[in-house]
Amino acid sequence: MQTEPDPSPPSTAEAESAVGLAFVAIVLVSLFAAGTLGVLATRESGQSADPAQEPESAAVASASASTVAMQVRNRIVSRFSELMLLREIALRERDPGLLESVYAPGASGLATDRAEIARLRSSGRRLDGLRMPVKVLQARRSGNGGWLVVARVSRSPARLVTGSGRQVRATRASAAVYRCTLVKRDGSWRVLRFARSSP
Repeated sequence: MQTEPDPSPPSTAEAESAVGLAFVAIVLVSLFAAGTLGVLATRESGQSADPAQEPESAAVASASASTVAMQVRNRIVSRFSELMLLREIALRERDPGLLESVYAPGASGLATDRAEIARLRSSGRRLDGLRMPVKVLQARRSGNGGWLVVARVSRSPARLVTGSGRQVRATRASAAVYRCTLVKRDGSWRVLRFARSSP
């Protein structure tokens, strides 16, 4: 009777292949486990870091808002200085048309400046060398969306001269503090109120 041959032991190549597959499986499981732990650790540290970062974020937002507010204020101060320069030129050159760029319609101060220009024109005289430097003392938002500007407005000495340039008399320097309200009209800031501040 013929006996079946003994099964041959596994070859070396098959054994190496099994070891390789086992190694790859271990590496993959380790990577998966490490990735899962990393995600969990990141979530926990992110959640625990949020409360500590909130005050810092709030401080940054507050500083940013403060910077923006300061930039807006600086633009208003700069615009007010431009308006006062236009007013100075209008009075020196006796040009009532320039006042339309300075004052909002119905502004308190527009009539006074128009009257001064009308007097100069009717007499044939002008204010030679007139300068009106401005120093802004305060600028803040008002309740109606405008700005309240408190400023010291000076008038330099000037020569009141005739059309030919002959001096009639010299005017003295003066200065006063004014409370001015700026409002936005037709996309541009203009003076609505220009009144001497009471002492």
